[in-house]
Amino acid sequence: MGFFTIFVPDGLNESAYSGALRSGPTFVSTRRRNHQELLASAGFQRVEEIDLTPEFLATTRAWLDGRERFRAELLKAEGQDQFEARQLDSRLQAEGIEAGVLRRSLFLCS
Repeated sequence: MGFFTIFVPDGLNESAYSGALRSGPTFVSTRRRNHQELLASAGFQRVEEIDLTPEFLATTRAWLDGRERFRAELLKAEGQDQFEARQLDSRLQAEGIEAGVLRRSLFLCS
């Protein structure tokens, strides 16, 4: 099995963990359980993690910049509130990635 996921890394204090949840997509919570442990408990014998966090940051920045480049068109299509909310989400996500409280990985399991 293989899957991509965005998650909060292990070892954060409560404040940093809460901040990470606010900066990422709504599905980010791992309930503080390590992915390797979760997958082992599901019976997978071999788990490989490929860290794609640098690419995640590049993609987040590209979305932010691209949406800004097409601001006028997106304001017409989405409205001011929706446009600003999505830009804020992207900025918070970029900040979380840069701070090391959000990661994206590919997990390969067998």
